[in-house]
Amino acid sequence: MPTLAEGFIPVPDASERHAIVIAASRERVWAAVRRPDPSDIRLVKPLFAARNLISRLLHGHEQRDMPAFTPLAEEPGREVVLGTVGQWWRLGRSEGVAPIGDAQAFSAFDRPGYAKGTFSFLLEEAGPGRVRLVTETRVAATSPDARRAFLRYWRLIRLGSGLVRWAILSSIKARTSR
Repeated sequence: MPTLAEGFIPVPDASERHAIVIAASRERVWAAVRRPDPSDIRLVKPLFAARNLISRLLHGHEQRDMPAFTPLAEEPGREVVLGTVGQWWRLGRSEGVAPIGDAQAFSAFDRPGYAKGTFSFLLEEAGPGRVRLVTETRVAATSPDARRAFLRYWRLIRLGSGLVRWAILSSIKARTSR
């Protein structure tokens, strides 16, 4: 069955999936996904600190353009998709993020020099009393130059990005398995 995320970026320039099996009800896992907890990102603070350090070294100030995710679509109990548009490879520059208001604006955005990204949670059956929670990141550039710049950036941050996803999944598992 196609995911909602595939509807926004059917052919990504880069994508990555991470999954964890959780011994909890679908309702409990869904509630945890829909109500994030500060502990979900506590483990990733060092990665954001490293990003700020790089920005400070390159541009003399901390990162100002962290991606702002906009809710794009939701199928309650199954999937939620968030989206962002930016030039994340341009660390520390204020023009690096393009605000979008909703799913329609995200889909319509085509200004060259940017990339569009989705981040989703998908819940799948994994047996009685168990849910497989999947995160997927999908990114598509709006122009060839942006694609080249993003893919260079992706090679540098992919491991850290994956660690962020694993930290979030592990935190949700810990919260729902209590």
